[in-house]
Amino acid sequence: MVEREVAWRVFAHEFIHSDYFFHDGDEFSPNYLVTPTGARVNRLYFVGVLTEIDNLGAGEDMWRARVSDPTGAFSVYAGQYQPQASVFLSGLDVPCFVAITGKARTYEPEDGTIYTSVRPEELNTASDSIRDRWIVDTARLTYERIKLVRSAMDSGLKGDELTAMLVQSGASPKLANGILWAVSHYTDLDKYLNTLSGVIVDALKNLASADHQPTSMPVVSHSMEVVAGSKPADAMVKETPAPYSVEDTQPTQSLQPVQSTKPAQLTQSPHSVQSTEPAQPTQSPHSARSTEPKTAQVVGEEIDVGTTGSEPARPEEDKPEPDEMVYELMGIMDKGNGVPVTELVDESKRSGLTDEQIDGAVKTLMSEGRCYEPRIGVLRRV
Repeated sequence: MVEREVAWRVFAHEFIHSDYFFHDGDEFSPNYLVTPTGARVNRLYFVGVLTEIDNLGAGEDMWRARVSDPTGAFSVYAGQYQPQASVFLSGLDVPCFVAITGKARTYEPEDGTIYTSVRPEELNTASDSIRDRWIVDTARLTYERIKLVRSAMDSGLKGDELTAMLVQSGASPKLANGILWAVSHYTDLDKYLNTLSGVIVDALKNLASADHQPTSMPVVSHSMEVVAGSKPADAMVKETPAPYSVEDTQPTQSLQPVQSTKPAQLTQSPHSVQSTEPAQPTQSPHSARSTEPKTAQVVGEEIDVGTTGSEPARPEEDKPEPDEMVYELMGIMDKGNGVPVTELVDESKRSGLTDEQIDGAVKTLMSEGRCYEPRIGVLRRV
């Protein structure tokens, strides 16, 4: 009996920057996509916001979906050989949270250009709390791989010696082999790992700044400290991808379209990754903002989420949140093809927002699935 491949957790940013695809063994052996952190991905599990669904309709049903996490977007394709997935996708309303397990695929239209995508195997509707837990768990596991890759690069070892060192450091044999290939294949790897670490910290900051619930703030803050490198690798819980099966983390509903919950209407907040209990409904981030102070404490620094400047104080209910202001401007300025980022920034400044507030608002809107980037430099409301 062939052992089923584990479903890895990787962020979209790392997945779309992966270009080492290989076949290991005979014709019945699986294909693998090796990521810059050494994950040997045949199957992956991710949770995000479904922002687009298109029926390509070239004589048969072929559905293309775009699922965004805080770092980027996964492209998902379902055709005649995935009838349940096609029916499921066709019955969803955009935007909504989804959890997907699927096979990694690549497409190479020309030499040197590789596009990654996912062929879905299992799909379920999800919630904001499931998505937020996936972000924290994936950040932790990705950081583990980053630390191991850096150890491999600094060791000066190669081949079997490097593999043995990585296994002794806590990596699984498959991950150790993947890191060996990643170090050999990817150029400017150290630079990319720095970029990926920054992207992960930004994703966690978005969670912390959008969540005012005191029970979940320490978990996100601790994860930010770990990913930022303020704690040694052995301070983290050593986990291989194997314990993370899709059955452990996905909702229990079957592959049937259901009325999805829009991100703007969800009322659950992120919960601790250390908890194994089902998420309990709590007060939503949007409702909490009207009563909580305008600052959130994140790993020792204070993030201002209100307006700044010398304007006179106004009643709390009269002060719109920066993300709501940017969201409204985006809708007003969009003539059908999206809004250029430069124009949105200029108009937001004229409305009294600072560069920091605009940047934070756009990141919040994207992480909540309320806007997306149809092409580089252009934003559009969902």
